[in-house]
This record gives sequence, C-alpha cells and structure tokens, in this order.
Amino acid sequence: MNKFNLILAWFFTLLVSVPSLALTDNQLRQQEIVSLVHSFIDQKITIKANEKIEITVKALDRRKKIQPCPLELMLSLPGKTRLSRNTTVEVRCPQQWKMYVSARIRRMQPVVVAIENMSPGTLLTTANLTLAYKDTLTLRGSTLNKLESIIGSKTKRHIQQNQAIVANNICLVCKGDPVTIYARSGNLTIKSIGKALKDGSVGQVIAVKNNSSGRRIEAQVVAVGEVEIKL
Repeated sequence: MNKFNLILAWFFTLLVSVPSLALTDNQLRQQEIVSLVHSFIDQKITIKANEKIEITVKALDRRKKIQPCPLELMLSLPGKTRLSRNTTVEVRCPQQWKMYVSARIRRMQPVVVAIENMSPGTLLTTANLTLAYKDTLTLRGSTLNKLESIIGSKTKRHIQQNQAIVANNICLVCKGDPVTIYARSGNLTIKSIGKALKDGSVGQVIAVKNNSSGRRIEAQVVAVGEVEIKL
C-alpha cells in the first residue's frame, strides 16, 4: 500500500470512529422543551427590587424519546401548585402526551461580603469589602446592602472570604473607641465627645462615657463612631 492510500485509510478510520456532533431530532425537541420551561418560569415569576433570579431547568434524560407534536406545546403548573424554589412544570402536547420537567429557582440579592479573610478587630474599608449577589435562602442574620454604612467599623469575629457581613459580626462603635455624642431635643442638638464602654451595632443602646462631664450615659448607636441620646 502506497503512502497516499495509507493516509486515506487512516482518514477514513478516523472519520467513522468519531461520533457525529450533529444533534438528533429527539435532542432538538428536548432542548426546545427546556428552553420553553425556562421562558415559562421567567414570565411567571415576580422579581423584587434589587433582586436577581437564577432559573436552572433540569436536563432531560437523553434516552427519553419524545414524539413530535403537531400542535403548539402547552405549559402549566400542575394542580394548584405555585412557583417555589423547586418547581415542576407540566409540558403537554394536546391529545398526544405530557411530561413533567423540574426546575430550581434561586432568588439572589446584593449584600456586603468580605473580599478576604478577616480576624477580630479588622477595620472595614472599601479595600476589603464588596457587594455580591447571594442566594437569599443561604443568608443568616441581619445582612447589609450598603458599603458606606459600615466603612470605618470593625469586625468582632473571624469572617471568611466571600462571607456575607451581618450586623452582629461587626461593631460600628467599639469598646474603648472615641465616639461623637449627639443629644437631641426637637430642633436642638448638642454635640460632645465621649468613649464607648461597650461594642455596639446600629440601633443598639450602649454605655458611653462623656469626656467633658465624666458621666456614664446610655446612648443609641446611629452610625460609625456616632451615638445619640434623646433629651
């Protein structure tokens, strides 16, 4: 056998040994159903402000044979079910066949997360924090969605990279730190300087020492390094 024939034989062997990359009619019908289910859920779901939705339709069993449908496919939620995290959609070819397709819906919302691992006492800055979308079902505690509201605060516990920051894990006012005290009565505001005697997050009432009077007072944390009392 000459060189040309050897090359030709090798090429023919390679050609018949490689499976066809073209999709079969059955695979195309499966892809169409998955796409229709995704669109059906997307049109049905209600999206809240600042929320992002991830829809994942479970791939169909490639071995399942789907007969061609002469009519338009009809999609619905079985019985009285509603859209939920794990949803089933009924796909029906009128007077021919029907099947059920599973899908998962993830609701994502932006929260403040750590860019790096942090130890207790770490100062929070724009360099070690960012906003990222997280699955709402995986979030625990009072999460935060504004970077500027906690810049300058400190961590109270170990926080792992990509972990959502929650109010209980940081102190906007930390024990021993200087604080600005605002005493308010109607339109009157008196400002003084003091020292925090306890860690505190927004809304918490903590003990503070007024540097001018030396008095110990109870004040509510309102921002990073700021507390307020009502006269």
